[in-house]
Amino acid sequence: MLIFSPILLLLFFVKESHEDSDVPPTFLTLNDFLRIPEEDEVFLTEEDFKNGEHLVNSSEGNSAGMLSRQSFLHGDIRGKAAWKLKTRRKGARRNGVISGIKKWPNGRIPYVISGQYNERERAVLARSFQEYHKRTCVRFVARTPLDRDYLYIGKIDGRCFSDVGRAGGRQELSLDDGCMQYDTAIHELMHSVGFYHEHERWDRDNHITILWQNIDKEAYDQFGKVDLTESSYYGQMYDYYSIMHYDSLAFSKNGFETMVAKRPEMTAVIGSAIDFSPIDVLKMNLMYDCGRRPDIEPQPLPPQPPPPPPPPPPPVPPMTFSSGPEISDDCHDKTSLCWRWLDRCKSFFFEKIMKEFCALSCGYCSPIVAALEPKAEVRNPLNTYLQLG
Repeated sequence: MLIFSPILLLLFFVKESHEDSDVPPTFLTLNDFLRIPEEDEVFLTEEDFKNGEHLVNSSEGNSAGMLSRQSFLHGDIRGKAAWKLKTRRKGARRNGVISGIKKWPNGRIPYVISGQYNERERAVLARSFQEYHKRTCVRFVARTPLDRDYLYIGKIDGRCFSDVGRAGGRQELSLDDGCMQYDTAIHELMHSVGFYHEHERWDRDNHITILWQNIDKEAYDQFGKVDLTESSYYGQMYDYYSIMHYDSLAFSKNGFETMVAKRPEMTAVIGSAIDFSPIDVLKMNLMYDCGRRPDIEPQPLPPQPPPPPPPPPPPVPPMTFSSGPEISDDCHDKTSLCWRWLDRCKSFFFEKIMKEFCALSCGYCSPIVAALEPKAEVRNPLNTYLQLG
């Protein structure tokens, strides 16, 4: 008679329960329960934190731009690129941090770091941790044997990357050579805390314009939008000053801008941050309910930038007489997935439906194009329809 131990049954359940999920599976083994820290896993010391207090960021200006100059297949959100390559599942996406399971309980994030980091690099990490501790109720704490979910911060594949939110188990955050600057470190750590890039907000098209013609095709998924069912703005306006915003040349294939701000003066601002913006800090405190934690008293926020001036009224179009169709000003995408099918914009078979659902991304908004249908709340058949191709 076969006897199954509780651990074997647990392994089977975890494996089976993840097969049809969009969340990458984490396979439990006996080592997960008996595991002791490896020789490469160490912690920051009191001396590291003292060194971090006196650290001066040696990068000239902003170093976060290098995040978007990595291999096109690998942005710095690991759940997009690395997971898609590993599974060969087209379009696999992580669940968003609006889900409680993606947040770290009580804002407590256990960590270990690689023993490969030198004294200055450890000081960079210590200073980054300290800034989170000063401004939010998020706490990076040395991992204990009871912490199954934790961050491993190391030098991996020569890259900078992180998962978004709590992924489960040993969660890798890479800060390799070239990534070890304060601004890059807090950017990657903010992914781990639970935030996507600012330019991935669902409402980003109201604030920036994506220039798809200048983006390498392999990097299209770096400019997708995160659905409101997966993330929250926490009631905050679009933040051009965010440490989570890429610069205007991100993933450019030809040296030309890949995104520009609707407010022209903000194009030079995006991606230039070297520290948290006030809105970055506010959103982290809102995500983890820091104001409701009696044991934590977050630092007061620095002054917020003034709100943007209201846009000027649109010019009154001159009166014209034409027998042609009237053009609608309401040109927009009806789905956040248009970036996946940009190569079908001019396809004879798909042109009509791409005009209907992806008019903005496909460039059908010029005055010479026939009028689009009025914006309406409709069921979206695009995903099913495009499967025919």
